[in-house]
Amino acid sequence: MEAAYEVFTAHGYEATAISEVAARAGIGQGTVYRYFGSKREILDHVIDFGVEKIMDSVQIAAFFGTSGSIDELLESVRAAAERFYGLIEREPQLLRLFFVEAGAIDDELAQRLLGFEAMAASLVAVELARGVADGWIRSDADPEVLAHTILTLVGPGMVRELLGSSDPRLRERSTTVMLHLLEKALRARRVAS
Repeated sequence: MEAAYEVFTAHGYEATAISEVAARAGIGQGTVYRYFGSKREILDHVIDFGVEKIMDSVQIAAFFGTSGSIDELLESVRAAAERFYGLIEREPQLLRLFFVEAGAIDDELAQRLLGFEAMAASLVAVELARGVADGWIRSDADPEVLAHTILTLVGPGMVRELLGSSDPRLRERSTTVMLHLLEKALRARRVAS
């Protein structure tokens, strides 16, 4: 799968031939077809492989159940953003495959990618709901809406990366602004006595 991932991210889906995947894997083209019925089926597995790379890189499991305050949550988000940008720096083609090419291939794949966002948002919503229940996130916060909003705040940075603007200072400023907005949206308001 790694060979297919490397070829698809390097050349894009349309420009990739099964023979290139086979050559990269060091196997015959017939062997590829023994396990996969089509190039599109291989792409499904490449997308799964890429999702695993993102989840492993961001270390999503370390994000949940560990925060006991807004400051701890924001630090977790900052660390996750830095790890995500690190992955993109190492593998810039990943964004193009996921967010430009794959969604345009067919409706089924576009829905799978939207499902990935929904899954990530549901995980974030659980952590936000825990913060609301524990009192360190404001009680009127809607964890589900905020979870999708948090993921949306990553969008401008991803667009800049897709356009080739991978400037570490700009990444840092974007992350800082995102964290500032999150803090304002999440921090429990204190009532003056």
